[in-house]
Formats: sequence, C-alpha cells, structure tokens
Amino acid sequence: MTPPDRVDGGQPTVQAACPQIRDLPGRPRTGMRPGRVRLNLAGGAKDRLALVLMAVYAVRPKQVAEILLDDLDRSTGRLRIRRPNRLDHVICLDEFALRLVKEWLAERHHRWPLSTNPYLIVSPLTALHIERPAVGIANFSSLRDRIGINFTQLRQDRLLDEARETAAPVRLMRLFGITSHTAIHYVRTAYSERFTIDPTQA
Repeated sequence: MTPPDRVDGGQPTVQAACPQIRDLPGRPRTGMRPGRVRLNLAGGAKDRLALVLMAVYAVRPKQVAEILLDDLDRSTGRLRIRRPNRLDHVICLDEFALRLVKEWLAERHHRWPLSTNPYLIVSPLTALHIERPAVGIANFSSLRDRIGINFTQLRQDRLLDEARETAAPVRLMRLFGITSHTAIHYVRTAYSERFTIDPTQA
C-alpha cells in the first residue's frame, strides 16, 4: 500500500495515482447529466466553479467553502479536500474545471485585489473581513435555488451515476474518497439484480 504523502503543513493525504473524471457517452465533459443540471444556470464564475466541484467531483458544500488557496496546485491540477478526523482526499481537476478555477481567481483578484482571505471561495462579506473567515454554506443558497436540486441529492446522483457507468467500487472509493461500504452500496443500488455477493470479492 502506498504510504500517505504529506502536503503543506504536514497533514497526511491519500496520494496514490489520481483518478481522472472520464468522458462518458451521453454526458457532457463537465460530467453533469444532461437535463439534470445545467451549468449555465449557475450564474457567475464562483457559482460555476462551486457547482462543478459538487456535481462532478461530489464535493460537499461545506468542503467547497473550506478549500484554501494553498489546497490548490494548478500546475498538477490537484486539489486537496480537507476532512476532519479523516485523511484528506485529493482530487484531480480536468482542464474544464481548471479553466473555471482560473476564471474565478481572475474575478476574485479584480474585485478584491487587497484580499488576504486564505479561502478559495470568498464573498463580498468575507473577502476583506478582518478575521478572514470561510463563507457559510448559506452562500450557495441562491445556486441551489437556480439549479432546482438540493446538494445532497446532487451528490447522491453523481455517485449513483458513476456506479452505473463503471460498476467498480474501488474506482468510486478512489475518485470520491468514500468508504468501501458506501461504494458497494451505490454499486448494489445501481445493479441490484447483478450483485448477490460483495462485488469486491467477485
């Protein structure tokens, strides 16, 4: 087993081969299911980036809000997702997601050039706040209303979608940083007629 690498600050992270989001038949490059979530409903650069992180990479809203600028390595496309009491999860952003990152960072710097807030996502309230806080998840409320689906359902849909396409619990674990129990649950839900035994033992 590959030992955890250490990223800035000495925090151990799972740093095995970083799986990529695949282009799948009938699904846009963003990974979002046609007719389910439309990126153009998201609005500005910040919300488009947040939506892709949630809908494609299954990152929870609170985790999106707590991503630090230092968690992003644009040269490798790696993004660290912090998880209290667990190893951090590292995701590999594709070119589309990296382009959204670039757009948001350019807008962020243009609007608040003097901001020292350490978080990737900022708002008019937090960008120049003396305490440099993270945004609250309520910051994404208007995004949720525009896309017409709550973020929990969005995450569940994404996991189930990948389970249907791959039927591979290990891939789900590596791609989304979920437990074996959760990965097997989604594969069994997607193919309830196929798996009468643990699919990891098949």
